[in-house]
Amino acid sequence: METFANQAVSTLSAAITSVTATSCSVTDATAFPATGNFRIKIDGEILIVTARAGNTFTISRGAEGTAAATHASGASVIHLLTKGSLEARVANRFIADLYDNKPAAGIKGRLFLPTDGLLLEYDDGVAWRKYGPYNRLKAPPQTGWSWVNQGNVTVTFTGSALVLEDPDLDTSTPQLRLLVRPVGVVNGVTAAFLWNGLGSDVPCMGVCARQVGGDASYDGHFWAFGTRPSSGAGNNMVFHERYYNSPTSLQSTPTEDGKSRYCHRLFWVRYEWTGYNKRFYHSADGVNWIRVDDDGMTSYAGPNQLGIFIDPTNNVQKVSMTLVHWEEN
Repeated sequence: METFANQAVSTLSAAITSVTATSCSVTDATAFPATGNFRIKIDGEILIVTARAGNTFTISRGAEGTAAATHASGASVIHLLTKGSLEARVANRFIADLYDNKPAAGIKGRLFLPTDGLLLEYDDGVAWRKYGPYNRLKAPPQTGWSWVNQGNVTVTFTGSALVLEDPDLDTSTPQLRLLVRPVGVVNGVTAAFLWNGLGSDVPCMGVCARQVGGDASYDGHFWAFGTRPSSGAGNNMVFHERYYNSPTSLQSTPTEDGKSRYCHRLFWVRYEWTGYNKRFYHSADGVNWIRVDDDGMTSYAGPNQLGIFIDPTNNVQKVSMTLVHWEEN
């Protein structure tokens, strides 16, 4: 941990006669930090003091691009603020590591982001206090997308997010707008999105998997899996899964999965396939997943397009979604 003190100046009480020396002594170390790492300058060399015992410093030589050198007794020893010390302080204040590597509390103001956990933690000087949860996001790509049944839908990249918005007051059901990309050699996708706007009916949005070419019986077909407002009491968000012959033609069976579930504002969904099985998952935190559905197909070996969709469903207000995470598995 980088530490600092004001007006800490002394002189060497003995010469440093070797460029590999790992300790030095000063005439009076009272004004220097008692613990932690701090930086000193002797002649043209910057040294990092890693421990102090009385007037003796344990030192790391030739820091920040300076050259280790010998120094005469009586040379000035000056504690100073450097580029390296500022960078070290920032790194010490914001720590990202495995949860098991979290340091002991005791330095007020530090933040800890566990790379394998869910909660942001704050060091209050005595203990780590948990805040959160937080979500780890991967920005969706800004190129490689193409439209299917676009209509007047627009896509806008705002920062690292993708915003899909349909201004039309559609009068046909369904009227899906799909933004898709070629799959490549992957077996699924994980996505997270925000549901924007108010719906007077049951607009839905989420991820989709589409087959183009190949088996004629599946050409142009796709699965859509996402969320929509519940048409029942309470206006809760529920899962929505359907199979379509085309963006305007819903297959008679299967239709909606009929399973109402409470959802969160940030929706995490995952689609994957193995062999002839397609599977949908949902997560509240993007880490722990629950399988929603698992369908075995007789011949379908996986889609060659993945994407997102939005369906206004006879809505009288425009609806939109914000895609904040996209990761092809």
